[in-house]
Amino acid sequence: MEKNLTATLKYALLSDKKMAIIAKMVTGKKVNDALTLLEFLPKKGAQQLWKVVKSAYANATTNGTSDADKLYIQKIFVTRAPKIKRVRFVSRSRISHYVRYRCFVKVFLTVK
Repeated sequence: MEKNLTATLKYALLSDKKMAIIAKMVTGKKVNDALTLLEFLPKKGAQQLWKVVKSAYANATTNGTSDADKLYIQKIFVTRAPKIKRVRFVSRSRISHYVRYRCFVKVFLTVK
């Protein structure tokens, strides 16, 4: 694997489970088809993944000697990132704790 054919997104404000569902839909497809699918998918994670795939595509075409029509998404790693712990004020002068989940995304492209 060449280093130019990757892109990484760190601390995306979405849980790793939700992002993994979208990543599984796109893995193995042509980059142009994947970008079209992600553009019209009505999920928050689709926008973020679109940016990462677009960035990997730009890295491959500008830095590498890759043909743009032969690029495929080889794999997408989605891992858990550190959580953000937050507090919400509720009735009777109490507080309620909740957690914001984050994830790391790494996209690998390959030439077929």
